[in-house]
Order: sequence, then C-alpha cells, then structure tokens
Amino acid sequence: MSSYEQKANISDSVKRRVKRVIAEGKTPYQEYLFFESQMHGVCLSLDGDIQSCESDEAMYHEALVHPALLAHQNPQTVLIMGGGEGATAREVLAHKGVQKVVMVDIDEAFVSLCKIHINSWGATAFSDPRLEVLYMDIREYISTCSEKFDLVIGDLIDVDDWDSPSAFLYEEALYSSLKPLLNAGAIVVTQGGALTTKESKNHKHIAKALRKVFCDVRSYALVIPSFYHLWGFILASDDLSLLDGDIESLFSSKEIEFKAVGTQSLAAAFSLPLSIKESIV
Repeated sequence: MSSYEQKANISDSVKRRVKRVIAEGKTPYQEYLFFESQMHGVCLSLDGDIQSCESDEAMYHEALVHPALLAHQNPQTVLIMGGGEGATAREVLAHKGVQKVVMVDIDEAFVSLCKIHINSWGATAFSDPRLEVLYMDIREYISTCSEKFDLVIGDLIDVDDWDSPSAFLYEEALYSSLKPLLNAGAIVVTQGGALTTKESKNHKHIAKALRKVFCDVRSYALVIPSFYHLWGFILASDDLSLLDGDIESLFSSKEIEFKAVGTQSLAAAFSLPLSIKESIV
C-alpha cells in the first residue's frame, strides 16, 4: 500500500495511505489524483492538495452552501464559481425555491473526470434542469453577464501564494466586479481556508478583500476530519441581519435536512473559539 503526502496549508504535512489509485493525470489547468484512502474512502487531490473526500465531503459542502441560502429572505438565482465536483450545486438545488443555478468552471476536462470517478457526489445536480454549466474563466463570464443573482458561492481552490495566477479568485477586484450582478440583499460566500491559532493568514486576506466591497462580513468554521483542522468560510453582504438572532432556530425553520452536519453543529460554526477569533482580526 503506497502513501500520498499532501502539500499542507500550514507547516506540517499529512501523509495518507493510498489503498488504490483510481485516476491521475493533468488537465490543461491542473494536476489531478483520484484515489481510495483506507480512512476516508474516495479522495480528490488537485495540484497536491486534498479537495474532497468521500467520508466528509457532505460536511464541507453543507457548511459552504446552506448558511448563505438560509440567511437570505428568498434566494432564487445562484452563481457558483468553480464547484466542478457537482456537490455544491447538489446542496444548492436541495432548496426548492431556487429557480436557476449557473455554475462556471474553467476546467471542462476536470468536471468530466468528476462525473466519471465521483459521479454520486453531483449526479442529482448535473441532471437537474435548473442547473446551467459553463466552461470559461470567471472573469470573462462576469464581464459579459447580464443576469442578476441572489447568491454567489466561491467553491474554489485554496491559495497559498498571493502572487500566483489564481490569487485573483479572492481579491477585491473580483468581488467588486461581482457587485453589479447582485440583486438587493444578495449574499456572497466563499471557502476561507485553514483556521488555526497560528495560521489564518489566508482567511484574513480574503475577509479583508470582502470588507472593502461589502458592509457585513462574517466568518464561521467547521472541523472537516479529512482536512485535519478547522476550516473557515466567509459570508459577505450589505445586510446579514438574519444571523443576528437565534441562528439554530433560523436554520431549523427551513425544510432542509443537514444529514452530515446537523442543525446544531452548523449553528455552532458561527461561535468561533476566542483564540481563532483573535487570529483573524
């Protein structure tokens, strides 16, 4: 049995036992590895970083998607930036009031691989007539888009090097360009990187960029077991006042079942440990 050493977002690395390599190679945009882990089932790695694992991908995607949808009065139109696995769209489309979802992913070859090797993660989404999938640079889409959205979700690769070509995905310029596409009361949510007491610089960087564009920016986090630490998410809008009350009651009032996370855990994600709060200020 071979092992796979993950490039870490923090100084430590994580070695994983590889039970079976399912597929590996390179698309025009990134290197990919689908493999079976003894502990986490089928796993996906891009450019050496774990993206999702069968054992807990639902925890990650429920946490990314549902707080934003539930913090909005009536979300009907949703833009997903990235999301090639299809799992983000799957969770969005669980909300019956959503009428249209546009998923923009630059890497068509990767999405095709996901449909083959992790088909169950996004099968219900890719067959849903409410979903439109476009393969293009998100900047090109934004510059030519005439639609308006109630929600924008960033399900994108994590960035360690802020001088890298992919850093624009989390910069003020991208968020500013999104603003004209947003309906009143719209919400933007993005994955926000690792959160530890010593390493939260990526989260701070993204939150700072969002605060330059939106009036109300809030962080929350959940432990994703296959990531081996707390993982951050960030909500941004000009008004997130629905989250000022009893969050658990708000989440449980909707006809959405959080099969992986649970209502209590998802609500508790907004109560960050004090040492984590201090590290992201």
